Amino acid sequence: MNVNCNRHFKGDSQAARRLVPADWPYAAASQLIEAAGLRWHIQFHDSVGPSDTILLLLHGTGSATHSWADLITPLRASACVLAIDLPGHGFTRGASPHTMTLPGMAEALQGLLDTLQMAGKLVIVGHSAGAPLALEWAARFATPKHGLQLTHLIGLNPSLVPPPMIYTMMLGPMISPIATSAPMTGMLTFIAANTRMVDQLLDSTGSKIPETHRRHYRYLFTQASHVQGAMEFMAGADLPAILSKGRSLDVPISFLIGKKDTWVKEGPLKEVIQSYFSKASVITWDGGHLLHEERPAEAARYIQTIALTA
Repeated sequence: MNVNCNRHFKGDSQAARRLVPADWPYAAASQLIEAAGLRWHIQFHDSVGPSDTILLLLHGTGSATHSWADLITPLRASACVLAIDLPGHGFTRGASPHTMTLPGMAEALQGLLDTLQMAGKLVIVGHSAGAPLALEWAARFATPKHGLQLTHLIGLNPSLVPPPMIYTMMLGPMISPIATSAPMTGMLTFIAANTRMVDQLLDSTGSKIPETHRRHYRYLFTQASHVQGAMEFMAGADLPAILSKGRSLDVPISFLIGKKDTWVKEGPLKEVIQSYFSKASVITWDGGHLLHEERPAEAARYIQTIALTA
């Protein structure tokens, strides 16, 4: 069955071209969509082959659609692919402090999906903090609606344990109501633009990613709105609350963990998964926190295998 997932909506591609840098991955696919009080930046890729599956890609804190750039082509060979910038991130605008919590983001995400009104089987892929968001959304909104049926959740290095010491030392003092104010985030963007802070953070993930990806991360951290959104999302994350809902989820869940992930350590993460998501499938690969950016072809095959059997 071939599903044209794009048939229900039309975004503002001209405004997106003015907002998104020309060298941004898949910039030609960028659209701006008004939904849930936000102006979302989304990139939709229709399936090349017959498919009734929609892959929704949720990036982690401080990232954006570029994180998935090298997975798009292989994924859309067998599924429709929707990559979005989360509230407060990338080129999505209009987030309020309420939005920058897991419940708030889940509500906003549901508003976006209501607006898009796509039909088909839904597989959500969440990297890092995108995984808890996927779990929160599933706990609240997984009931079939508008012909969209959630069939699987995939977490790539899911942020289900506290962040590492280097993350806390570098960014922790900034995560407060004062620090997430415009003057302080403006100062942080200046620091990011004039020091190696972004590269040091990327190096601390245990991943070796392409220079093109690093360049996009550097650009994002010169944007005050993105920095403020990342800080607010970190401040608003409530892991115990989402973990408490884990045991009640009945949707199939798969987790892919990087052995060299220094941000979400393998040992503590597996303990959490065993305690709260005991029925989940868990596999471990060699790689760091940005595993899907290190090994995109293999990560795409992993996602496809799950999506095709969901």
